[in-house]
Amino acid sequence: MNLEIFQLERMQSEYEHVVKYNLSESGVEPLRIRDLLQSDELHAKFLNLQLVYAQTNGTIPLREAIAGAYAGIGAGHILATNGGAEANFLVSWWLSHENPDSRELVFMVPNYMQIGGIWKNLGGQIRQFPLRMREGEWVPDIEELKSVVSKKTAAIAICNPNNPTGAILDEEDLKAIVDIAGDNNAWVVSDEIYRGAEIHDERAPSMQGRYEKVLITSSLSKAYGLPGLRLGWVLCPTEEVAHQLWTYSDYTSICPSTPSDWLATLALDPKFKNDIEGRARKIIRENWEIVQEWLDSHGSLFEYVPPKAAAICFIKQNTGLTSVELMKRIMDEKSVLIMPGEYFDMPGHLRIGFGSEPEYLRQSLSLISELLNDL
Repeated sequence: MNLEIFQLERMQSEYEHVVKYNLSESGVEPLRIRDLLQSDELHAKFLNLQLVYAQTNGTIPLREAIAGAYAGIGAGHILATNGGAEANFLVSWWLSHENPDSRELVFMVPNYMQIGGIWKNLGGQIRQFPLRMREGEWVPDIEELKSVVSKKTAAIAICNPNNPTGAILDEEDLKAIVDIAGDNNAWVVSDEIYRGAEIHDERAPSMQGRYEKVLITSSLSKAYGLPGLRLGWVLCPTEEVAHQLWTYSDYTSICPSTPSDWLATLALDPKFKNDIEGRARKIIRENWEIVQEWLDSHGSLFEYVPPKAAAICFIKQNTGLTSVELMKRIMDEKSVLIMPGEYFDMPGHLRIGFGSEPEYLRQSLSLISELLNDL
């Protein structure tokens, strides 16, 4: 069986380093290594790292640092991975292999489509439940979720804060999802990679601790601006589950890189962590003002809900073109890359990333305006 192409990642990989302006990225402007090595002592320690294999499930200091962001768990509940992508893959593989009689995955849409794609490529079936734009909010359709979850459901997969909408599911939503999962003995997989990148200071609620069958995936790529470290994790409900997932990672990338493990431990130290998250929130708040003014300047051409987290906005466009056609024209004629809603199973929409430098963002949006004005 040929694997189904992951359209979003393939498009970004092919063109994000070719275009002059890239607004397809969903994180904030990445940090540099020197931003973490803020003393001569740290600089010397980094240069003297021996490039051995790191501990395959993540060093104890790294897993302790990750666990410190969650209540009531320790390093034994954490599996460190090569980015959130590997975390999502391992969780999907484990769920598929450990639940041979439950071949359905209930998948929130729109979403980062990786987990759904993995599940289909492993031979499973997808049943979707939607986020809907209602009264100025993106909200999950809980009644539809109830109708698609069954005893055949291996897991309900959500993304909170959500990619691509920037929506945050509230406490009531999370409780409803957990209750439905519990009634059907299904797992919940919660991709929480954008926690810490909220526009306001209050953190989005986590699924952690709400149910005994929750797996949380995350990484340092978005809120921390460290995508190049390729450092992610799975938070497991028990040490036994973490140990099982570790067995699966032995068959994939073996271990995180030694420099990534060390730098990630440093970034998660409270002395740095709060500043890094504060930087992300500042970028998102200030750049969203630029994007909102731009969207409003185009009147009825766009409909949108302001994001509550993440440097992304999901926009309904009314240009008369499909979103793929519009994206390709913007790329070919203006050398600006954005992502079409078709890559999130939501035709007619666009995802615009706004985590870059403000002047870069303004120039990119100005070029898109030139094309829109000529339509």
